[in-house]
Amino acid sequence: QEVQILSTNGRDRRNTPKLYRYTQAFLKSNLLTPTQLTMSEVHNEILMNIPDEDLEKLADMYKQHGEIPYASSILTNGIKIRKKRSFFIRFMSTGNCWRNDGTFFAVMEFPHSYDLVVCTLDKTCKNVYEGLMRTKRLHFHRPLVFFAVHNTIYPTILKVIEDKKLRVKSDNSYYIYTISRTEAVHFKHDCPDEVEIRRLSASDANVVNSLWPLKFTYSEEFIGSLIDINGGYGLVLKSTGELVSWAVKTGLGQIGFVQTVDTYEKRGTPPL
Repeated sequence: QEVQILSTNGRDRRNTPKLYRYTQAFLKSNLLTPTQLTMSEVHNEILMNIPDEDLEKLADMYKQHGEIPYASSILTNGIKIRKKRSFFIRFMSTGNCWRNDGTFFAVMEFPHSYDLVVCTLDKTCKNVYEGLMRTKRLHFHRPLVFFAVHNTIYPTILKVIEDKKLRVKSDNSYYIYTISRTEAVHFKHDCPDEVEIRRLSASDANVVNSLWPLKFTYSEEFIGSLIDINGGYGLVLKSTGELVSWAVKTGLGQIGFVQTVDTYEKRGTPPL
């Protein structure tokens, strides 16, 4: 019962990345669906799936409100992923309360842990607390990462952890920076003469993982799957094709892996 908190102000199965084969298996066995619950549990279960066709409405709520600016990008990225028939991310809500207060839970399940994102527009966070305390669909005995916890929701997450008697392994705070697409398209991205920009492919995961300071068991598959599903960009040497700098999106669609090979640092590559 160990948690980490990261807080902040029809496809061909043979071609499915390895992590997603793992993930789909774990989802079947560990993230319980209503059909896997007993009849009594079904009637009492509080966390219900948000239909895919309603996710756009929920994203619009957050766009209009602006309180948690990255929530809408989580939802729109999730819509894109689920349209690819990749169900490693699922969206749930405490009953249908999302229609009124925007409360949703985005669950991403990996072989090593759950990543759980919680968002709400309700300052009391009542439905966040009720949902996490009463659900039978999440196995809290597995490692759990509360990811991208907004500062307004943070106290409620701490209360859930305390009331469930979970042990916190680490509690890290960070900033998420956002910018509108209309502003971002005006960024200049002139490359140094020795490199050029190219899209990343899953085969680049080996290089990215080899230099990633936070690597873990299956992390190469994890990174490869993120590249496959969300994409990314890298800078390669024109002379050799060697990858020397890169940016990979997280499972939520945010830019989360930005790194440069040591010998190519301080050459102005990261801003690209």
